[in-house]
Amino acid sequence: MEIVNFDEVEDSDMIELNLACFNHTYSKDHIKKMIRSDKRMPDWGGELYAKEKGKILGCVGILFPRVKLSEETKKVGGIRNVCSRPSKSRRGVVKNLMERAHDTLRQEVELSFLMTPKSNVAYNLYKKLGYETVHVPPKAYKKAEEKETDIEFRDENDPEYVRSLYLESVKDLSGLVVREEDYWDMAEARGWPDNDNVKIAYRNGEKIGYSIYEFSRNSLSVKEFASEGNSKVLLQGLESICDKEYIVLSYVNPNYRDFLLNAGYSWHQDLWYSIMVKDLKNGVSDTMNIEDINNFHAGIYETF
Repeated sequence: MEIVNFDEVEDSDMIELNLACFNHTYSKDHIKKMIRSDKRMPDWGGELYAKEKGKILGCVGILFPRVKLSEETKKVGGIRNVCSRPSKSRRGVVKNLMERAHDTLRQEVELSFLMTPKSNVAYNLYKKLGYETVHVPPKAYKKAEEKETDIEFRDENDPEYVRSLYLESVKDLSGLVVREEDYWDMAEARGWPDNDNVKIAYRNGEKIGYSIYEFSRNSLSVKEFASEGNSKVLLQGLESICDKEYIVLSYVNPNYRDFLLNAGYSWHQDLWYSIMVKDLKNGVSDTMNIEDINNFHAGIYETF
């Protein structure tokens, strides 16, 4: 088994791998587009593929985001995707790819983050490789009630306004909260989050905040929101447009917990999806103190 870069892989192999693991297509052109738009991606693409007898068995993708800790903001590593052919599982493919990825990351950073459901078949492997759960992104939910407000949500392209309010809302938090200046273009290249779901909130003709949301089968799904001063009013505006049975908030800013509970929301953090970290050189406790772990947050645009 050899490990090669993406430019030695056919698009058809990429497509088959991604349809097996993620249910979407993929190509070298897509990777090149991300390299141009996403500053977290290394210029060589950050994609490693396991190859045997001319056949691609699996891949791992890496990138270099920034994490905010209590003492500094630092560059770290991220495992952004891991997959293997089902017919080649449990043959050490992912383990070999992860070890090569760690060797590559170790040349530049001390920490490696990844995001995975605990139900994922590779979760136990990640633990054996030294990853520990550092954060479970919380959700909050509430049965929808009819409400009337004077809040209006508009389709408006204003990425800097969104970024400035977001950074203000997470200024006292640690974690994956560093929103890069070109985050909007990064998302367009990557295909997620969907920028079309970003809405600017207005009240009496004045901007008061923003929200990222979409309607699912039986709920209004809110991925992020922030206001210029009154998050409760913004939340009431979201509740007023909800014609579904429930309103569900994901990746919830921990600063909102108290006012959400007071507003009748249930706080839920007993979830499968988790963010894990591995110290590539020492132990986790040597690099991340308990304050950083307790204040950890990950924004929707900062996940990978």
